[in-house]
Formats: sequence, structure tokens, C-alpha cells
Amino acid sequence: MKAKLFFLLFQILSFQFIAQIDTDQRSTNKTDENLYIIKNTEDIIPFDKLNKNIRNVSFIDGKHLIGEKLNLFYKVDTFHVDSFRIDDYNAIEKQDFNDILIVSYAPKPNDSIENYIKHLQFLNRSHKEYVVVILFGDSSYIEHIPMQNIDALVHCPSYSKKTVSKSAHLLFGAIGTNKNLSSEQTIHTEPNGRLSFSSLEDAQIPVESFKKIDDIALNGIRAGAFPGCQVLVAVKDSIIFRRSYGNHTYEADSKKVSNDDVYDIASITKIAASTMMAMYLEYRNMLDIDDTLGKYIGDLTGDSPFSRINIREMLAHQSGLKSWIPFYIKTMSEGKIKSSLYRNKPDSIFTIKVAEDIYLKNNYPDIMYDRILSTSLGSKKYKYSDLCYYFTQKVFESILNQKQEDFVHEMIYEPLGLRNIRYLPLDHFDKEKIVPTEHDSLYRKQLIHGHVHDPGAAMLGGVGGHAGVFSNATDLASIMQIFLKNGNYAGQILFDENIRKDYTRKQYEKNRRGAGFDRPRSNGGGTCDILASEDSFGHSGFTGTLAWADPKNDIIFVFLSNRVHPDQENWKIRDMNIRTDIQHVVYQSLGID
Repeated sequence: MKAKLFFLLFQILSFQFIAQIDTDQRSTNKTDENLYIIKNTEDIIPFDKLNKNIRNVSFIDGKHLIGEKLNLFYKVDTFHVDSFRIDDYNAIEKQDFNDILIVSYAPKPNDSIENYIKHLQFLNRSHKEYVVVILFGDSSYIEHIPMQNIDALVHCPSYSKKTVSKSAHLLFGAIGTNKNLSSEQTIHTEPNGRLSFSSLEDAQIPVESFKKIDDIALNGIRAGAFPGCQVLVAVKDSIIFRRSYGNHTYEADSKKVSNDDVYDIASITKIAASTMMAMYLEYRNMLDIDDTLGKYIGDLTGDSPFSRINIREMLAHQSGLKSWIPFYIKTMSEGKIKSSLYRNKPDSIFTIKVAEDIYLKNNYPDIMYDRILSTSLGSKKYKYSDLCYYFTQKVFESILNQKQEDFVHEMIYEPLGLRNIRYLPLDHFDKEKIVPTEHDSLYRKQLIHGHVHDPGAAMLGGVGGHAGVFSNATDLASIMQIFLKNGNYAGQILFDENIRKDYTRKQYEKNRRGAGFDRPRSNGGGTCDILASEDSFGHSGFTGTLAWADPKNDIIFVFLSNRVHPDQENWKIRDMNIRTDIQHVVYQSLGID
């Protein structure tokens, strides 16, 4: 009897012990993937204005994932504990009070606490920059952190690829903290408008439906519509599809296209630079697009009919200006550029670089404007014209007393962290990163690689109101996101909703255009796919590009290619409807038809 009682008691205790083990195991497996902001001095998180240096020191042994995720948003130099000494970091020059240092830790339960505390000594160093700590692991590790030496602390109880990605997104404002967490647990932050990076699976979109994009893009390459391209789709503030196809050129050894390579976006420059500037200036009461050219650049237009053109008309291609002028033709004789106007080396008179080893006389842009002003104006009806944006550039530069390329970089691209979009790309990027365009057999007699494809913009020095910007699909998507967010982006206000709606609406009867923006036809479609909403807007580019935003459906679509390679007469991209067919797949995959 005693033996039976003992056995029964043993079974009960054993069951309780096993049950406790199971409970503990479940507790361990139930990971908390939330992010908790414990400290946030001066609201440094999220990182908004990014005209600063950001560096990352990682004490996570062998794990370089965090640097990769941070670099999705900005160029962040990462130093790893397994490959550098602390003195190596201290020796870095140009540390500034405005810079940010991210320090990351992920101690494991079986690690030595002494080793973790030793690594924390790095935080005791003298520093100029803001110090932001990311801690993955049990909350008990927080008590060892010298809080007085840091400016912000993000804690995540679990360490995984997902939580590392979330921490990078949180720092740059692509996501905020969980609203369901009480204020006692975390300092709450809201997203600042930056696009996040996710996937079709995260967006619960069947991967199979997007495979049609692969088929269309690769078929375009096989057909010779373009040697390569980039395709990007963002839905509800998140990039769900970002893929590059093909090569830079058709040569066998040509570089494969990567997501960071930049394309000549041609006329998309009209919205990515010029129209953005107009909206920025109007928001600050520095410009009124219903004013005339004569008000801003009367010294150029004089009392000619051009002085009475208002800027809204020009932005909407309703001004009566000619479509374009092939300025380069009058600088040539018998198929060659005139020696009186060009040199193969720069000097004090020949300073405008139009291509490799070709420099134009520095007063020639004045002759170009004189030619425009000598043309007759047509009737006030829709006629697409690049010449309109020759004048907007003059207007903006006269208001700002600053070059257009300098303003858009210093006031828009750089502060917003857009590092793969620029005028004059050869001054800022490795040449291997830039996708070539045409073998120009008529004018410059060379492969155009890193210089603007448009001859008129080239003769202006590579910077035009109508062309000249180079970008990758990711940064161009961010530009379109700025429009969708009505100019309120990354803690900065570029313009407001009223201005965005005014510019993207139809401006005139029998003219589908907005002010700067292209729009769908009245019966749908046109430059964009038939399924894009009537509120959507964007622009295409001569080189084989398209950027489109749809506020009704919260969709951004970007397609970049160099269809003009090797010859601008190659119109297969248009004839095969490649851009709109891919956009159609996107809408159908999202259940929009």
C-alpha cells in the first residue's frame, strides 16, 4: 500500500514537473518582437533630416545583418567588433555634433555577463555625436547600460532577422512603435513617411501573380526593347517588389543591373526636380505659378509675347511654345561639330562639358535662349514642349539665386536621405554604377555614359529643367511618396495638400495634364495603365522610364530602362506596351480591375 501511494505521489510530482518544463518552454518560445524606446533625447528617433554622417558599431559577434538593413535607408558605415579595434573608431575624423552613432548589442543567455559589460565600456568614451543604442535580449541587460552617456535606447527582447530589420525601420521612421503598448512601456513614435521595405508575402499578395512581371521584363530584354531594367512597386507606404533585370548594355561582358544602379530618367526630371521646386517655392510664397515670366525673368523675355506667358500654362504645356528645337544641329557642319564652338579640352572659354572630351563655348546657352525667343508662339492649346522647362529653370534660379542642381540636392535630396538621385552623376557616382544610354551617331559620336542623353540639356551643362536627373527606382519611388504624403515627409514640410492637389489636377479643357504632372486620359490609360485611378499622376521619360503614383489606391509604380540603347529609334518598349502591361499586372494582383 505504501509502495502504491509512493508511486502515485511520484507520478503526480513528475507530471507537475513536466508541466512546469512545458510552461517554461512555451514562455521561452513566445518571443516578444516589439520595439521599446526607453530613451529618446531631443526626439532623435526617428532620424529625419539626413544631411549628416551616421555610423554603426556592432558588438553582435559575426552578425553583420544590422549594417545591411540600415543601408537600405542611408549610407551607414558599420564597424564590427570581430574586425576592428575601438581605437579604429576613435581615429575617424569629421565626427560632428550633428552626426549619429548607432551602437548595437545582442548578448545571449549563455554569454559571459562580464564580456557584455566590457563591451559597454565603449559607451564611456568621449563623443561629439548623438549616441543611439539598440539592445536585443532580456530586459535585465538594460540596467548595465550607462544611460547618462547615451541619447537614445531601443530595446527588443528578441533577436532575429525580423527584429533587426524592424529596428532599422524604426530608426529611420519607416515604422513607428506599437500603438497598443502603454506609454509606461515605451516612448511612442509615429512613422515619418519614409517607405518601408517588405515583401509580397508580408503584404499577403500571391507571389505567383507577380511572376508575370518577370515574364514581361525578360521578354522585353529578349526582344531587344532594352538591355536591362528596374521595376519597383510600393503599396501603402511599403516597397513590396524591387527587382532588377538584364544588363547595362547588350555586350556579353556587360555589368548586370543592380538595384542601386542609376538611370537617366529623362523627362521625369520635370516632376522629380522642376515641379518639386515650384511646389516648394509656392508653399513659401516665393512663387505664384499664375504670374507671368516677365515678373521673374523680365531681363530675359523683355517686352516680347513670352513675357506674358504664365507659369501654369508652361507647366501644363499650354503656352504655345514649340515642342522642341534641335539646338545641336546649328553647331555642326558636314556631320561634325564646329571647331569654332567646341574644344576637346576645357579652358576659360570652352567650359560646358556635353560628353567625354567635348566642351562647348560657355556663352552658347545664351544663343539657345535667343533662338527660343525668336520663334513664334502658337495658340494656347495643349502641345507637349520641353522648351517650357528651359524657362522654369531660369525662373527658379532667379528666385533662389542658386543653381537648380544645387538647390534640389541641398534642400530636397540630401536632407531626405536620397543618395542615388542627382544631376551630373559622374561628379558623384562611380561610372560603373551609371547605366549608359545611346551610341550617339549624330552629334557627340560616342556612347553616352554618365552624361545626359538629351542634347539640349547637355548643351546647358547637363542640367535642364526638362532633363538631366539620374536615379535608381528606389529613390524615385521616394520622390513619388513625397507627393503621396502631400509634401510632409521625414519630419520636413516641402509643400501642403492644397498645393499637391492643385498641381496634380487637370488644368485646362482638352488637356489632360496637371501642372508638371502627366495624368490619365479622360477615358483612362494613356501614359499609365487603364486601371490607374483618375486621381493618379506621374511622368514618363524618353529613355524608357515611367514613375506613377495613385493616391486612391496608395500605389507607386516605377520602371526604369535604357530603351535608347543602342539607338533612340528603338521603340519596342512602346509598341510592346511593356511599362503599362507590367503596371496592369500590379493592379490585377491587388484585386483592382
